[in-house]
Amino acid sequence: MSGVTLAAMLALAWISLCSCDNRQAFHEPTPGLERMLEQQRGVPYGASSAFADGRAMREPVPGTRAREQAFVGQGRVETGLVGADYLQEVPLPVTRASLQNGRAAFERVCATCHGVLGDGNSVVAEKMRVRRPPSLHEARIAHLPAGKVFQIASVGYGLMPGYAALLSVEERWNVIGYLDALRLSQATLVRNLPASMQAELRRGAP
Repeated sequence: MSGVTLAAMLALAWISLCSCDNRQAFHEPTPGLERMLEQQRGVPYGASSAFADGRAMREPVPGTRAREQAFVGQGRVETGLVGADYLQEVPLPVTRASLQNGRAAFERVCATCHGVLGDGNSVVAEKMRVRRPPSLHEARIAHLPAGKVFQIASVGYGLMPGYAALLSVEERWNVIGYLDALRLSQATLVRNLPASMQAELRRGAP
């Protein structure tokens, strides 16, 4: 290798080394990543002055479904919807057998948090400090369309998970039918019951 060629290579190597300045790579970013902790944001179940009702969390658009929602099909029984509207009533026949099945499913899955009477009183509820499971007898819940309740049971709401993996489509509807009967059992006056039921209650009274 000639002396000229070697000198040229050394000169190129020196220029390359001098042109590499990586000092900027070690500088702290401005602003720092801590800004993600300090940004304004809504807190779940917290207050907010941005909306008229003072709540940070917003109701989903009617008919909204989570993309993870696993439905068997797209019919009204599987979705609880007619078009974009919720079904107002249970779309399956409500019979003694369906009520019994609904009661069994409710007491197996739902009563753990909502209580056997659906009033929100349970051992689990007492330990939930962030947000207790509500009473299913509250007017705001009792007046929900059956399709909305089906969707909540399927995909969850707030801290409540969805139970599509534990309850079949039919079982979820049976639970909703049973809830109507459960509410009646806690609110109906004895004098409004059929005479045969009143007589049965009197026979069992102390």
